[in-house]
Amino acid sequence: MKVENKYTQKYVLTTNYYDPNNNIGVQGTLDLFQNIAARHAFLLGAGKTHLEKLNLAWVIARTEIEYVTYPETPLEVEVMTWPRPATRFYFDRYYKIVNPVTNEVIAISRSRWVLIDVESRKIVGADRYDYPLTFYHEEEPFDHPFPRPSVSENKVGEYIVRPSDIDENGHLNNSKYGNIISDYLDLKKEQKIKSITINYANEAFEGEVITISREIESSKIIIAGHKGDTIVFNSEVIIK
Repeated sequence: MKVENKYTQKYVLTTNYYDPNNNIGVQGTLDLFQNIAARHAFLLGAGKTHLEKLNLAWVIARTEIEYVTYPETPLEVEVMTWPRPATRFYFDRYYKIVNPVTNEVIAISRSRWVLIDVESRKIVGADRYDYPLTFYHEEEPFDHPFPRPSVSENKVGEYIVRPSDIDENGHLNNSKYGNIISDYLDLKKEQKIKSITINYANEAFEGEVITISREIESSKIIIAGHKGDTIVFNSEVIIK
């Protein structure tokens, strides 16, 4: 079977993908990217079952999403993804959501993944796994390095990690952070998210309490989460 360096899948979106203003929500976007990344990884021989044999697991370290257009509830979208060559520790993957009716790009994104040893929970080098690709799709929609969000210290609330938040790796699923962040944006109806960057710093587990902090700087909102003195995530949201 030929291994494709770029993978495309159509998705029919249900209401849970949208925010109250009928735009694709952050968690809905992250769900799409998580799903298609898992599908492509499986086809590349890098799915969960493949990596378990190597005592490895994928963990996401960073995500950046840029919303380009804001269509009114398209029922079907086309999502595509492609990996880039690994560096010493990082496996970067790109994504695009397209409205197949108009061919307009709805969003572009990239995520940075690392491999961890399942037992030690520590990051291992990228030399532990190689994609079986002879060449990579070269499109790179971003012309800047991953943003590095600052960390807010202004406490605005708490979040208790629920059993329904946990994924197959036993920690708070990366898409769930989308809802946590969205809950503290306090956007007005006419406001839309232009871009969001999430830095996943440390794992969070069921029952843990995450302290949420926030800073608002004009069109930029910084939202971070801590458990004690340990930062769990920090994010930067740019409002259009």
